[in-house]
Amino acid sequence: MCGIAGLVGGDPRDARARLGGMLERMVQRGPDGRGEAAGGSAYLGCVRLTIRGGDAGHQPLRTRTGLLVFNGEIYNVPELVKELDYHGVKVDGASDTQVVGALIDLHGPGAVHRLNGMYALAFDDGRRVWMARDPVGQKPLYYTCRDGEGAFASTIGGLLGGRRSVHGPALARWLLMHYAWGTETLFTGVLRVPPGGIVELPSGRVVQAADAALRFGAPNPAHTEERLRKVLERAVRDALPAGERCAVTLSGGVDSTLVAALAAAAGARPTAFHGHVAAEGCDESGYARAAAKELGLPLTEVPVTERACREALPAVVRALEEPVAGPGSLAQWVVARSIAEHGTRIVLSGCGGDELFGGYARAAALTRDEPPPGLEAYAPLFERVRGLAPGRRALALLDRRNAELYTQDFLEAHPAPLDAVLQEFELGGPDPLAGAARLELAITLPALLQVEDRVTMAFSLEGRLPLLDRRLLRVAARLGPEARVAPDGTLKALLRRAAAPYLPASVAARRDKLGFTLPLGEWLRGPWRELVRDVLLDPRTRQRGILDAAAVEATLAAPSCPYNRGLWSALFLELWHRTFIDSTD
Repeated sequence: MCGIAGLVGGDPRDARARLGGMLERMVQRGPDGRGEAAGGSAYLGCVRLTIRGGDAGHQPLRTRTGLLVFNGEIYNVPELVKELDYHGVKVDGASDTQVVGALIDLHGPGAVHRLNGMYALAFDDGRRVWMARDPVGQKPLYYTCRDGEGAFASTIGGLLGGRRSVHGPALARWLLMHYAWGTETLFTGVLRVPPGGIVELPSGRVVQAADAALRFGAPNPAHTEERLRKVLERAVRDALPAGERCAVTLSGGVDSTLVAALAAAAGARPTAFHGHVAAEGCDESGYARAAAKELGLPLTEVPVTERACREALPAVVRALEEPVAGPGSLAQWVVARSIAEHGTRIVLSGCGGDELFGGYARAAALTRDEPPPGLEAYAPLFERVRGLAPGRRALALLDRRNAELYTQDFLEAHPAPLDAVLQEFELGGPDPLAGAARLELAITLPALLQVEDRVTMAFSLEGRLPLLDRRLLRVAARLGPEARVAPDGTLKALLRRAAAPYLPASVAARRDKLGFTLPLGEWLRGPWRELVRDVLLDPRTRQRGILDAAAVEATLAAPSCPYNRGLWSALFLELWHRTFIDSTD
């Protein structure tokens, strides 16, 4: 795992100093080594977290046809080594960077379609630099291009100059979904390589906008529970590190427990970590303890307290670089710090299972007017979308606007891009649930992956997400509606059936999965009340003209639902402005 950066075109005399500054800003992504080199058209650099490969993985890597910098982990290295051998290319496979480089020499940019794993890479072939990301964008990559010059980096911070401004269209997307999805970030002039995309520098030309692994189509009858089970087993087995201790995060839900169970079945003995939120409606520790006991895994419970989250808030705002959807990022930060303190460098999680296979209550609400058994607590959700057409339902189910908190002038200047969301829904193809899954993969999953990457890399941890294996993506893109939500309303129906032999009975029977929930309403009404007032009603905040001060006052004075994210998102947005827009650090 690494942080990569590069400069394309421009004055070579100051390239070394500029690149050095970019690498210094992300040293936590690669504390074990650093390298820089000049290619045919660019100056590239890398900071490296050494998991495997030793000196063979030193970067930048000079190959037969160019210069490579690579961030990530490739899980199908043995198969790729055999393919290379067939073509007369000998690579021992100790370093996946060496394998990727040899594959690019053989296939050019088409090499990325053979990679199964998480990655962001850049390759200087002497004429241009082309950049690529894995199909769902587990690893980040940002770039700028103007006046014949280009730059890229694993983090936004290395690309920011002294003068910064907010990109209005991206902010409009953020207001709608609490994540600025798409290629434009909240920073004017800073773009992201799209998940599964290939982009050239210095032109900025998008050669490929998405990966074919996520091309939705008609249901494939071969995707049975037996077939899915075999793919799941292989995905987790391939993600396990060879000869290295690892951890798993264990919430006690289906996805995290399945990953832990399959890791144990494959012979690993990971330590399980559970973020314990000791508050009514948030505490899942009983499920996590039962799962760890039945799987025979040691369990470390990490207290996720109000104080720990409040103290982490400034660091989380800076690490995430863009505001995110929910406060779970604070809890994940606390857990990641604990994992790092235990000396473990690799952690597996179940992130992605809900998005791929239909694990949220909103999947059931897409085609039903009444909640099925087990989802009665979500009755208001079903009521909100009753009678709407599927596309409009999907949009309403993901709409996170809290318009009452914002000024009318600000809302009018940043209209919600509703048509863009509906277009993404249509790309899902044959049925409404596939369309909703497409939205989850385009919008909600990237927001989660931003958090997963940042909170692990902040502590020099390598987070691996086996449920986002390329083979599983192909399965998820060709599922029928009953595979996502069964006729009786069971969520993640096919995945649950496939996982059943591995899941403890207490987990398999769950219908009340919470997510990483915090008692946010209680905190905002209590110990965080003055913090929120001081930030959101401060003269500096008022001068931005974004928030309606009277509405903020009224919201703080009224009893609020524990899951209301309105004040949280407003707080994060203002802290983000102060950290990145008002400051030039």
